[in-house]
Formats: sequence, structure tokens, C-alpha cells
Amino acid sequence: MPAQTNGHTNGTHSRKFENGVYTPLTTPMTDDEQVDIASLKKQVVRLADAGMGIVLLGTNGEASHLMDHERSEVIKASREALDSAGHQNVPLLVGTGGGSAKHTIALAEQAKAAGADYSIVICPGYFAFAMGGNKDAVKGFFMEVLDHSVLPVMIYNFPGAASGIDIDSDTLIELSEHPNCFGAKLTCGNVGKGSRLAAHTQSKAYLSRHAPFQVLPGFSDIMYPGMVVGMTGCITGTGNIIPKTMVRLYNIGKKAIDNGDREVEAEALDLHRRVAAADWIVVKAGISGTKLALDTFVEQGLGGVPRKPLPRATEETVRLVEDLRPFWEFESTL
Repeated sequence: MPAQTNGHTNGTHSRKFENGVYTPLTTPMTDDEQVDIASLKKQVVRLADAGMGIVLLGTNGEASHLMDHERSEVIKASREALDSAGHQNVPLLVGTGGGSAKHTIALAEQAKAAGADYSIVICPGYFAFAMGGNKDAVKGFFMEVLDHSVLPVMIYNFPGAASGIDIDSDTLIELSEHPNCFGAKLTCGNVGKGSRLAAHTQSKAYLSRHAPFQVLPGFSDIMYPGMVVGMTGCITGTGNIIPKTMVRLYNIGKKAIDNGDREVEAEALDLHRRVAAADWIVVKAGISGTKLALDTFVEQGLGGVPRKPLPRATEETVRLVEDLRPFWEFESTL
């Protein structure tokens, strides 16, 4: 097991992972499905300028479609872009999930060498028929990764991308006790699960043994309700398109929760409803729709096409993206 100084607080370059809102970036691609590094750099800086945290090589980033050397190129380019734009203190949370614990550990080493500060790891889904109902197998995978990862690890619970494997709160609470585990992203839509995990990791007993732990929903429409019950922000794909709106919801939501001001609460609820509506459109539009929205509203090339086998945009995708126009217009006022 690598030496740890408790990954909850410090990454590769001592960039602290703060509470807040983070975007899992799409990976821009050209029409021939090559990674568009120039557009990636523009999008990384655009999001950081809006106050967004950066997540690379997640589900939205099509990490499973990229070669290992492409993953490194994405990380290196993003770090270079952030540093050149004055965002040297912005950490990079990077997907390092592989099909096995051994590959996941190797990907973390590669990511660290490329400039990653933290890793986010999904449960492998290929052998879900063998391990999906076996909690010990799931826990064993994560314990192996946590023991040997050179980067602090956030657990990524996304049944939809892990062949239905859904990690329960008992297992998450147990894994949260590992000194190399600094958080969990819950793209399972379960506020109760997040509440239980937050209650454990925010208890005096836990904090006497560990630094603060991140509990982050993976859907934007859960961020504000989740914050009310102790979640620490959000990792939101919708933030690719409307980052300023998402950051404002987090800031106003936190102020409402901390101060109990009725007027602030009213604005937070209005923002929440706005975000919930936009988020559902983005979920239905998928990765191809998110990319099309970037090309439509922000700048041609920032989205591009997905890599096969993901489908390209259809007429229905175009319609859904057009439904996002009012939310983009609001974003443009911020």
C-alpha cells in the first residue's frame, strides 16, 4: 500500500478538493472521432472561469472509448490549459476505472504522471453476472484499489454504467473508513443513501479519524435537496452547458441552508426548478445531445461527435437541444 497522508485533503500537487459543483467534461472529437485537444483546452478553461470544478474521463468523457495514451493526452492538455489561464490551484479529478483492479491501479499511476490530483473509480460492469450480487466481490475490488492507488479515490456509484451494480450505503460507509477514500459520487439518484453516508462521514467520531469526505450526487436535480441533507455539492453533466447557473445554485443553496433567509430560499428553489428541468432534457439527450448543445450554444467544435458505438445526434436530439435554449439564455445573463 502506498504511503498516505490522508487523501481527503491533498492530491498530487496539494490542490485541495473543496465542497462545490464539478462538471464531468465531454471529450471533444472531430468528425473522424479523433480527440480535439484544442477544443478540450477551451472548454476546460471556460468551465474553470465559471467557477466549476473539473472532472475528466468519466462517463460523459467517454473514457471507456479512449486508448490509454489518449487518456494521458487529455489530462496533460487540461492541466496545461488550466495553468496557462491562471487556474493552477484547480484540481483534476480523473476517471481511472478499468476492467480489473490491476488495470485501475495502473491507470491511476498513468493519470498521476500526466497531472491528475484525484481519481474517481466506477465498479467494473462486464462481469456483473458474477459479482453484481456479491457484495464481498464489489468491496474486494474497491479495497484492492484503495490499498494500492497512488491517487486518492472517489467511489463512483452509477448502476446505469456498471451493468446494474448498485453499491448500498452500508458498503459505502465501510469503504469511507479507508484512508485513501475521500468521497463518493452517487449517480444512483438515491437521496436517502447520500443522507446516510453524509451522516456517517460528518459525524464527530468520523471527523476525529479522517479529514472531510465528499458526498456528491451525479444528477443536477438532486444537488439542492441533497445539500439540505448533508451532501457537499454535485458532479453535474449539465454543467458542461450551463456552468454559471449550476455554480449560482450551489452558492445560493448553501446560503439558504446556512442562513435560513426566506428570500434566499425562494431564489434557491427557483434555481433548483430551473436546473431540474434542464437536467432532465440533458439526460434524455445523452452524450451526443450534450455535445450538440455545446456546438449550438457555446462554440462549434467544443462538443463534436461521440465515438462509436455511441449514436450521433438524431432529429429528436436536435429537438431536445432546442428545448435547452431558454436555459442557455438565462445562463447568458449571469
